Amino acid sequence: MLLLALLLAAPPLPGEGRVSVRLETTYLQPEGDAVIRGGGAGLSLAYRLTDQLSAVGGASASLLWSLPADGGPRQMQRLTMLSAGLEAMLDSTPIAPFLELCLVRLLPGDVAGYSLATRLALGADWRFAAPFALGLGVRTLTPLDGAGGITSVPGTEVALRLTWLPRRVARAAKE
Repeated sequence: MLLLALLLAAPPLPGEGRVSVRLETTYLQPEGDAVIRGGGAGLSLAYRLTDQLSAVGGASASLLWSLPADGGPRQMQRLTMLSAGLEAMLDSTPIAPFLELCLVRLLPGDVAGYSLATRLALGADWRFAAPFALGLGVRTLTPLDGAGGITSVPGTEVALRLTWLPRRVARAAKE
């Protein structure tokens, strides 16, 4: 299916760059309940394969607060997430909805109870100026290596992102 989509898709529009850079701030709740939650920031890159499909990769660092099982004050823990996957832009208007599917590595894995997850995101970017877009995405994290195996109780992440979309520089013709 993905191969068919790549074959039928159009190339990026003339003048548009293939690479975009995203700066994100997130609220993260890696488990279904609110025992562990926090916020963080990240940076990601996207490379446009076609006019609507991009390969994406990124990293983020978060501070999570958790309630100890035996009670007591909240504890602060650090969590780093590395991700890679695909993003599909569903429409190319000033407000561009997107769907993203990534594989995510969580470091250290004991903070969330798992270290590998899939991440499905749905959101939209608003292109408010020629090289910039502001977006909001809601993501689910589905653990792949948790104590109970693959679970249907996903974690949640909400991301606010600023995207820089550099324009392609026209090359001068050689004489």
